[in-house]
Amino acid sequence: MTDIRRYPIVRHIRTEPSSYVLHFRRGRLVRSGRGLAFVFRPSVASLVLVPMDDRELELVFHGRTSDFQDVTAQGVVTFRVDDPQLLAQRIDFSIDLDDGRYLRTPLEQLTSQIAQLAQQLTWEYIASTPLRTILVE
Repeated sequence: MTDIRRYPIVRHIRTEPSSYVLHFRRGRLVRSGRGLAFVFRPSVASLVLVPMDDRELELVFHGRTSDFQDVTAQGVVTFRVDDPQLLAQRIDFSIDLDDGRYLRTPLEQLTSQIAQLAQQLTWEYIASTPLRTILVE
């Protein structure tokens, strides 16, 4: 959870230790780190907040084995962000400077990409493996 307090000219942000903050001023990175608290001017600042905690994604896949049998696979993918600065370059984690909410839907984009990757790997495995082997494994 992000706490942003409003003052006449500046704002104060306080973040949880499980969040990585990138503070940009006029397009340049001023500070970054986990669980930061600092004062900023909203007229020249931009804030990015990347969650660093463990996330779980439940998945269900349908596929056809190499011997043409329909199967359903279900599982859970647990993931954690390893490089928040690189992820912030690829997905927009910008937050509103008034209330701390995301301006877009970055978590949905991230989980969608992970789900697609897991689905692709699962389909490749199911399509190349006979049903008997899948049931044993």
